[in-house]
Amino acid sequence: MSDQVSPPHSLLSSGSQYPSLVALLCTTEAIYLAGRFSLLKIDLNDGLLNQCASISSPWLLRQAARSRHLRRLGRLDVRELVQVPSGRLLGVTQKRIISLDRGETEFRTVFQVYDGGRPKGFAVTPGGHIFVGEYWGNPQRQPLRIWASTDNGETWEVAHVLPAGRARHIHNVVWDQHRGGLWVLTGDADGECALLFTSDECKTITEVVRGGQAFRACNVFCLPEGLYYGTDTEKVPNWFVYVDINRGKVHKIQPLPGSCFEAAEMGGRYFISTGVEPSKVNHYPKTVLWSSQDLHLWSEIVAFEKDWWPGEYFGFGNIKLPFVQGDCHFLVFSAMAIKNYDLTTFLFKPPFLF
Repeated sequence: MSDQVSPPHSLLSSGSQYPSLVALLCTTEAIYLAGRFSLLKIDLNDGLLNQCASISSPWLLRQAARSRHLRRLGRLDVRELVQVPSGRLLGVTQKRIISLDRGETEFRTVFQVYDGGRPKGFAVTPGGHIFVGEYWGNPQRQPLRIWASTDNGETWEVAHVLPAGRARHIHNVVWDQHRGGLWVLTGDADGECALLFTSDECKTITEVVRGGQAFRACNVFCLPEGLYYGTDTEKVPNWFVYVDINRGKVHKIQPLPGSCFEAAEMGGRYFISTGVEPSKVNHYPKTVLWSSQDLHLWSEIVAFEKDWWPGEYFGFGNIKLPFVQGDCHFLVFSAMAIKNYDLTTFLFKPPFLF
């Protein structure tokens, strides 16, 4: 079976393309991309792409990563990347947290999970403390950990444990600058979807809302009036919503054709993407990038068709957005599990053609 690409959007021809690379992090100075057990950097001052570090891994995994499909099947990429105030980069690969200091050329492992799930959803406080949640299939609904580091990621300890039976996994931990605290986003079944908040770095956690799929979020935009996000559910139709956290009320803003896994602010605009995953109610065959200036009116920017490889094993069709720290004046996204442009990163400079 061959992959036939959908008619290309004019936006694609106006930017730069980086095949076999996935954008993970956008800072004021650089964009960091994951290669095959390597990290590359686009210097935003001169626009040059250079390899900046390698990741030590077993020979067999390195050989497997040469295949695009085995790379997807084994989840062999660095999955997340964040920069801490010291300039150190922290990433997640497999069930390890890896670290790279300025001037170094090889990541080293600083933390590894031997039981349970992998770290997911870095959040960095203004004081430089780092938090990350636990994500895995968790069929028995065992307790879930939030890990923390207060020394730039050098050492890690359990900061909080969510009780057994309360959630399947933690989708993300998000810093809220308006409330001076952290949001912990959980899912997946009704009753497991919750927006939890801590103002004391996980010493205590308050359950702000809990309930059905309307509270199932992978990422949120934190505004003074409340939280905005696209729902992440294969069980019911998805919506972009606003949650009044004082009243615990959900307000639907705009319907979405698929689950929303990604959200970021870039180039003075808000961006989300909707993916393609097996669902009895969400049948749209394309992953879509959406943009808004005010979080209320969303426009489709570009869409890609999902490839034919089963999403349960090779990844859902998705447009991945990087973690943004500082001011990002560019639009950056990566096409995942889609036709023709699979594992390709796109970079656009302002003014954008939309």
